[in-house]
Amino acid sequence: MNPRLLLKSLLPGLAPLIVFVAADAIFGELVGLAVGLAVGAGEFLHALLKHKRADPFVAADTALLALAGGLSLALRDEIFFKLKPALVELLLGAAMGLLLVLPPAYLKAYLGRQLRGIEIPDGSLPAMKRSLGLMLAVLALHAGLTAYAAFALSSAAWGFVSGGLLYLLFAALALWQYLGGRRAARRAQAAAGGEELLPLVDEEGRVLGSAPRSACHAGRGKLHPVVRLLIFDGRGGLYLQKRAADRLVQPGKWDAAVGGHVAAGEDLEAALARELREELGVTSMALEAAGAKPEPVFRFRWDTEIESELVFTFATRYPGPFAPDGREVEEGRFWSRNELRAALGSGLLTPLLERELDILSRAAEGEGRPLASPASSAGPLAGAGAAGAH
Repeated sequence: MNPRLLLKSLLPGLAPLIVFVAADAIFGELVGLAVGLAVGAGEFLHALLKHKRADPFVAADTALLALAGGLSLALRDEIFFKLKPALVELLLGAAMGLLLVLPPAYLKAYLGRQLRGIEIPDGSLPAMKRSLGLMLAVLALHAGLTAYAAFALSSAAWGFVSGGLLYLLFAALALWQYLGGRRAARRAQAAAGGEELLPLVDEEGRVLGSAPRSACHAGRGKLHPVVRLLIFDGRGGLYLQKRAADRLVQPGKWDAAVGGHVAAGEDLEAALARELREELGVTSMALEAAGAKPEPVFRFRWDTEIESELVFTFATRYPGPFAPDGREVEEGRFWSRNELRAALGSGLLTPLLERELDILSRAAEGEGRPLASPASSAGPLAGAGAAGAH
């Protein structure tokens, strides 16, 4: 389980604290308290109105900020503020510990609500719990260091320990897990004779095992996941890549902007980021800088003569720039709606892309939107065709 997903789901409750620490350092204690409380209240109301449920972490963090801030202002003692990050982390750690000891279904349900649209297969729960346990250890360590800094170190040192150090610790944890995953993948690959291993899944995305790439491409039956990304420019255009002429599958045809296999031990988000970087030279940082975020839109099964794939299709709006890898991509450009309609059935597009465009078109017709627009999730869909592309 990618620790970034856990951070994404569990750390929004610390937003009021993070904003307070930043505002306090720049504008002072009173302004920092006001801004932190405003952010906490706004975040709480947003979750309540948009998702029809209260976020307990945000509520607890905001309440602790108000309590610690009130005591600090009343008693003129900043120690309450300095201890607050440690108190909040202990609260968050207690919640993490509770999720660890409860049946796995509770952890899956909570993260599923927080990470809307991200599938959490049952097979990933053991790794998820290990990551959660490591995050709990990091929070406990950081809470202890923050408490020590509150009493024994200067305000400047406390500011670093309570803020920046937490990000460094989590970055070190993510790096350690990434390197550990790479080592495990290399060991598994060596055991398979040096061939790339792909995960085997059921139609719900639950990991059942793994198999060498050649075995997955020896005929139908060994269902394995692939990720694909549809990139729109926001003006009705859809970016397509023309597959290199020497590709084994669908050479010379136009396909989705990004597509590729998920490796054994890799989650969907990591696989998509890797393929986007390798095929188009676009990093996750470039997407974030442009305000673009790939969102899951649908998944479906795709069977061909040589393989069976569980396709996870994502979509985003991003105008570029792109730097296609010439070894895999001959060229790339945005296609208009009229060009896409004219190309359907002409042999210019891969069958897999035509299947995706058909799903998008049906969803768009049902919602009164144009063809070249990201569709909302269509859930599991069955698909079959002549030959896939990745």
